[in-house]
Amino acid sequence: MSGFIERLLDAATVPEIRQIYLDAVAAMGFDHALYAARFMLSVPRGLLRDNPVVFTTLSDDLIARAQQLDDLDNDPWVTWVLQNDGDISARDLQARMGQASPSLALATQAGLGQAQIISLRDKVLHSVGAVILFPGRGTGPCAHDRLWATKGREARVLSWVMHMRIATMQRTPPPATLTPRQREVLGWRSAGKTVGEIAMILGITPATVEKHMRLAREALGVETTSQAVLKAHVTDQLFASRMPSMPFKLQG
Repeated sequence: MSGFIERLLDAATVPEIRQIYLDAVAAMGFDHALYAARFMLSVPRGLLRDNPVVFTTLSDDLIARAQQLDDLDNDPWVTWVLQNDGDISARDLQARMGQASPSLALATQAGLGQAQIISLRDKVLHSVGAVILFPGRGTGPCAHDRLWATKGREARVLSWVMHMRIATMQRTPPPATLTPRQREVLGWRSAGKTVGEIAMILGITPATVEKHMRLAREALGVETTSQAVLKAHVTDQLFASRMPSMPFKLQG
C-alpha cells in the first residue's frame, strides 16, 4: 500500500489521483468503486460554486439509473455518511437504518450485492465525502466479510489519503484571470491598506486604484471588494506561490 500512497502524494492532477486510487482498490480485490465529495462548504455558494468531485468504475447505465431515482440526496447511505464516521457494510446499513437503499438495490440487481461504505465526513475541514467499494460480481456475504477483515484497514487509509490529496488540488479552473495589477491592488487591500495607501505604495492615483478594484470585481463576478479578495484567494489568484526558504543559515 505504501507505494500507492507515495504515488497519490506525488500526483499532480485529480484524474491522476483517480487512476492511482482505482488501481489500488482493484489490487485489493474491489472491482468497482464510487467516490463522491464536496469541498469548501463554508464558502457561500453565491460567491464560489465548487463543483462536487465524483468518479466511479460503475457502468454508465447503472449511474444513469441511480440518478433517475427520486430523492437520491436522502438515500440511506447518503444520510449515514453525513451523520457517521468510519465504515459500514450495505447489509449492516440496511439493518441499522431500517430501510433498503434504492441506489444500492440497483447495484444488487447488477450483480454487486455486497458493498462497504466509507464515510469521509471529518477528514477534511468544511467538506463531506464517501467511498463505496464493491467486490467482484457474485461475491457472497461471507466472502465480502473475509475480504474486508483483511483489506479494510488499508482501504480506509488509502481512501482518507486520496480524499485529503484531492482537497489540496485545484479541482476547477479559476472563473476569471486577474491582471497582475488587479492582484496587487487586491493583495494590498487584503492587508488592510486604504485606497490612498495603496496608491502611494504602487505609485498610482487613487482613481486608478479604484478602477482596478472595479475591474477585479467585474472579472470575478462579485459586488464588493471584500468578496473579490475572498474569491481571488480561494481560487488561488491572489498571492503568487513562492519556493520556501530554509529557516536557518548554515554555519561555516
